[in-house]
Amino acid sequence: MSANPIAPMFSPAFVDDPYPTYRHHLQGPSAQVLNAQRGYWAVFRYAQCLAMLREPRLSSRRPASVIVHAPEDEIPEFEPLISHMGRWLLLRDAPSHTALRRALNRGFSPAVIESLRPRVEAIVARLLDGMEDRGEADIVKDLAYPLPVTVICDLLGVPESQHGRCVELTNVIAAWFANVPRTPDIARPAQAAVLELVEIFKDLLARRTDRTRRDLLDLLLDIADREPDLTREELHAQCVMLLFGGHETTRHWIGNSVYTFLRHPDALEEIRKNPDLVKGAMEEVLRFESPVQMFSRTAAAPIEVEGAVIPAGSSVFIVIAAAQRDGDQFPEPDRFDPLRSHLRHLAFGGDAHVCLGSTLARLEGQIAVRELIKRFPRLQATESTVRWSRFMGFRGLEQLPVRL
Repeated sequence: MSANPIAPMFSPAFVDDPYPTYRHHLQGPSAQVLNAQRGYWAVFRYAQCLAMLREPRLSSRRPASVIVHAPEDEIPEFEPLISHMGRWLLLRDAPSHTALRRALNRGFSPAVIESLRPRVEAIVARLLDGMEDRGEADIVKDLAYPLPVTVICDLLGVPESQHGRCVELTNVIAAWFANVPRTPDIARPAQAAVLELVEIFKDLLARRTDRTRRDLLDLLLDIADREPDLTREELHAQCVMLLFGGHETTRHWIGNSVYTFLRHPDALEEIRKNPDLVKGAMEEVLRFESPVQMFSRTAAAPIEVEGAVIPAGSSVFIVIAAAQRDGDQFPEPDRFDPLRSHLRHLAFGGDAHVCLGSTLARLEGQIAVRELIKRFPRLQATESTVRWSRFMGFRGLEQLPVRL
């Protein structure tokens, strides 16, 4: 158990090690005020987080003041960003969310994802070949980063020559999306990144005249044909959202998994002996070192939580990374147990907004980590300390150097 002092939520020290802070809040009331002036509330315990994910009075829509925390007279500057984000499936409520989600589910059905297995295996093999040639590697840069980027860019019809730029732009969006508060200084580059990505997808969609690839881009065009109310702006927004969501958290999960296994050599040895354990062990990583730390919602009406009333208009943080260290739900919650049973983690959400790409993420993650361990049985970390990214809503490593 960490001996670090309690760090305030969203502080740099909290990002480095949030778990002492989570343990502190797990001992407090069910619903807690984080910042009364800004209307920030949070729930930390598992039962309350699960209930809030299902709470119909919590909206996925974001008011302008949450998208950009700026004085009212500065908000018009960010109208392109505010309008664009309002079109994302992720930030919609029923009924508009329901219909679009049902249509997009076709692109992530189990059969469609399973058909990608040979492509994912080939990409992983190529990446591992490159690592083997050098004898050492950075798991983040050489495996966790390029794999999901290549897959989601392929599915969206992005040519390889543009992969790097698309990743740069989504990283800028992540620096804004996953931080609190979302200040103008990080919102401006995020808005520019969104507008550039929209132009990229405008061009790709305009060039797609032959719909024989049957990828996500074809699916989106099919949806647009059938749904006359779906505007081109909304189509572009889903492309940006899918690109952003299709790699950001998956790369963190792969890196966090390798890091966690290396820190628990007994578990790693068991996985080496029985590669079939990778699947369950990586699910435990989603609980133990979740790449998504929290979800946020907006209270559309007052909500009472065990005597506390969250006012309408409040931003509510559903801190799933704390919930997944809740001893009432998980025995010995601070112990990594790759054989943990009845593992009902919340890393992919738990409501109508459950992660659209969870099946794809699992395919990519399990293949990448299983093949890495199989190929390099003497895998070792070369540094005793690591650097965590500054994206406060996500948790992922900036690098993970290893000896093969």
